[in-house]
Amino acid sequence: MSALKEMHLVLDDELYKYLSLLEKLKFIKSKEEAVVAAIRIFKKLNMHDWLPYVYRVSSERVLIIGQGMLYDVFSSLSETELYNIARLSALKRKILVPFDPELDLTEAENWDVILNEIQDFGWGKVTRDGEEIMIEYLGVPLAFLKGYLEALFRVSFRIHDTKMKDIYVLSKEQDQEEVWL
Repeated sequence: MSALKEMHLVLDDELYKYLSLLEKLKFIKSKEEAVVAAIRIFKKLNMHDWLPYVYRVSSERVLIIGQGMLYDVFSSLSETELYNIARLSALKRKILVPFDPELDLTEAENWDVILNEIQDFGWGKVTRDGEEIMIEYLGVPLAFLKGYLEALFRVSFRIHDTKMKDIYVLSKEQDQEEVWL
């Protein structure tokens, strides 16, 4: 376990008042905890590599697009087109940004590498239990997510209906051969 270090931090009035309000509303436990969380996000998103007009996460450039605009793009495509575009993107991802050769994505215990990545990218909250994946707050169409994950994991998923709106569960049905579109 690494040693903890102490640091003194000076905030301007606006930031201090904002953190005080969040603390008062109990959105955060303390100002210090919020600052540490912000630094962890800064590190996780490689924000040190962000330049004016260019934001990056790992080797990827990130574009911040309003959900409405993204919805307009996605809604102009059929579910089949979304599925096929996602599969193509996943296959390109495997070639252009290869994974550790020791990482076998056909094994469910290795899926978290991808699930954490898409969660970090804001696609939604993703949890896995064995060969089942639960998605909340999904930011892309379900057909797109399904195609992307099926291509990376080389499996077929079945979509379970849930009684809760905006919560989706995918469960592995069977293995698939890798298909190049």
